[in-house]
Amino acid sequence: MRIEIKQLEGREHAVVPTVMAIAGVIAGSHGPLYYPRHVLANSVRQWAGRAVVAYHPDMYSGGYAAHPEVFNKQKVGTLFNARMEGDRLKADAWIDLARAAIVDRRVVDAIRAHKMMEVSTGLGTSIEVCNGRFNNREYQGIVTSCTPDHLAILPDKVGACSIAMGAGFIRNELRFNGTYLEAPALLCG
Repeated sequence: MRIEIKQLEGREHAVVPTVMAIAGVIAGSHGPLYYPRHVLANSVRQWAGRAVVAYHPDMYSGGYAAHPEVFNKQKVGTLFNARMEGDRLKADAWIDLARAAIVDRRVVDAIRAHKMMEVSTGLGTSIEVCNGRFNNREYQGIVTSCTPDHLAILPDKVGACSIAMGAGFIRNELRFNGTYLEAPALLCG
């Protein structure tokens, strides 16, 4: 796993390989939803320049990272080079090392130790409500589109699309024993 140090806006940043999400059933804040590969793929260009924050933004910003309070209290970096590799939504998280040391030192410690951390995507979704099953996991709806807002690093929490599922900060290879396959056309109702 390679973490490079590069300059961005005149400051040192660690460029960290990150798997943000994997196509399939993810049980997030709206319950278990099926995220088809094409929906994640359609969001790739929108991830460029999005904030990387320590934990999800809370009530002072309505849950959105694009707020001065969030930048001042939680922002540790920026996402670039988002892409789909197979069923994985990946990006390079450019972490401002000096800023991360102030916001949450555990992020810098994880980078230096090459230790994976949990992540969680902050995004708006359009959902087709229906019950179904994908790869033996039940879902309550299918995500038909998503609008990225931020990527949250979770130093001491487990993300909905967790390390155990194959996602994570400081990750560039899949270490999950399961298989994620693109679903055939799904029918709801």
